[in-house]
Amino acid sequence: MLEGAEDYHTLPELLRGKARKNGDRPAVRTPQRTVSYEQLLRESERFAAGLLERDFHPGEKLGLLLYNSPDFLTSWYGANLAGGVMVPLNTALKGDLLRYELEDSDARWLVVDRRLHPEVAKLPPLPQLEGIAVYDPAGRYDDVPADTVAFPDLLGKTGSLLSYPGPKRSDPASILYTSGTTGPPKGVVIPHEKYLSTARAISLRSELTEGSVLFTELPLFHCNAQEMSTHTALLNDLTVAFTEWFRASDYWGEAARLGATHVSLLIAMVNVLYKQPERSADREHRVRVALTAGTQKGIWKEFEARFGLKIIELYGMTECGCTTLMNPPDRVRLGSVGTPLEFVEAKVVDEEERPVPPGIKGELLVRPRTEHSMMIEYYHKPEQTAEAWRNGWFHTGDYVWRDEDGYYYFVERKKDIIRRRGENIAPYDVERALNQHPGVFECVVVGVPSPLGEEDVKAFVLAKPGVTLDAREVFQFAAERLPFFMVPQYLEFVDEIPKTANQKAQRYLLRQRPPGPQSFDRDLLGVKVQRPAR
Repeated sequence: MLEGAEDYHTLPELLRGKARKNGDRPAVRTPQRTVSYEQLLRESERFAAGLLERDFHPGEKLGLLLYNSPDFLTSWYGANLAGGVMVPLNTALKGDLLRYELEDSDARWLVVDRRLHPEVAKLPPLPQLEGIAVYDPAGRYDDVPADTVAFPDLLGKTGSLLSYPGPKRSDPASILYTSGTTGPPKGVVIPHEKYLSTARAISLRSELTEGSVLFTELPLFHCNAQEMSTHTALLNDLTVAFTEWFRASDYWGEAARLGATHVSLLIAMVNVLYKQPERSADREHRVRVALTAGTQKGIWKEFEARFGLKIIELYGMTECGCTTLMNPPDRVRLGSVGTPLEFVEAKVVDEEERPVPPGIKGELLVRPRTEHSMMIEYYHKPEQTAEAWRNGWFHTGDYVWRDEDGYYYFVERKKDIIRRRGENIAPYDVERALNQHPGVFECVVVGVPSPLGEEDVKAFVLAKPGVTLDAREVFQFAAERLPFFMVPQYLEFVDEIPKTANQKAQRYLLRQRPPGPQSFDRDLLGVKVQRPAR
């Protein structure tokens, strides 16, 4: 476990210090492989050396389009060891969104899973992207696509690292893309210190003990798997365990096989697991704690009893920490997302940014108590950065209320962002794709309640004069251009879209509207969306 004399402020410091301390102790465990702390450092150093041998400079960006694997981590840490910045990309991205994030991030190199390379190959030339390395989890590299290099050929000799002193705590470690409400996705620039300050605070409220194994089936391109599981485990000399993706039917079996004691779950995962048929595997595991975001009060105790664990509910977001508020483990309050972690200060305000008393709903504002423990900026977006950091406070865009004891309760999102299965979806991105349809005059996309919790995507579509649209064809049009999780679940053809005097769509009215005669469900029409190749 983390000792008082240990003081880490960058990921390379953490990696080197823990390799010296832990040696052959398992750091990362997957169904296929276990990697020790020493191996994790050595493999990361080889990746860093390969970048430096290709004139990769401090501050340059490395894109990762990878499923969960130990090599995701060695690529990330290798980039950081070379002074670079890791840019993890959602594995469902394709088309314009994939091109946008690669261009906007200034990615110089990209490591892509072989199964995902076909989407990269469809993109137009990207001038700033100098090289693409293809990663094959099965180790087959005899026929990598033209104009790419095999992942092993990107690795170098560790002596190349000798001249580089390493990043500072305030330097960027990564750029994580999050959906915008009125524009394209924003790149959240995360400093090294933030990863470690968040992990330290999570550690104090997770009931960790010697030998704990932190298991996640969330993707490593999301901050949750990075901070809640990976860095919390490594900081405390523990083991992080993960699989490539979430499988509800065998979740507890996989947790048992990997020796998990702690799991991390989002609301949709909680609900899907709860709705699975009861089976013996529900309690045939070592899991003691579930760190959750969005557990519904109505199933909270039943979930704990059925799966034999304790829920510690929390709240967070990419910009200010995947965990910003969290229940103290000895004083968990049912239905609450907890109290502020040690590195953050929080308050609830009204529309004039005046503090509101306990019990009154308002927007959650947060600010760091320690330096470099929240995001640096939105990359290339100074106006959006300034808008988010008004008057010295980060505006989360979420409504909460606080009780007399300082516990916070999530109410709803103030922004138009749609939250689906743990993904943040900007209506702008879906509307932009649908508006490219030759028969669509205008559309508005909103979130509607989902039976699995959170929301599903619904598009209200106004056809061009004289055009009759076919719902199945519009669904298919969207599926060809959008990541699977952004494709609308519902379409409704309308004669007009309600708007304000300044011609802004009145989304709240559309959210409240019951389904009309021209409403369509994608599943009932038999339209399939293509998930990334696995």
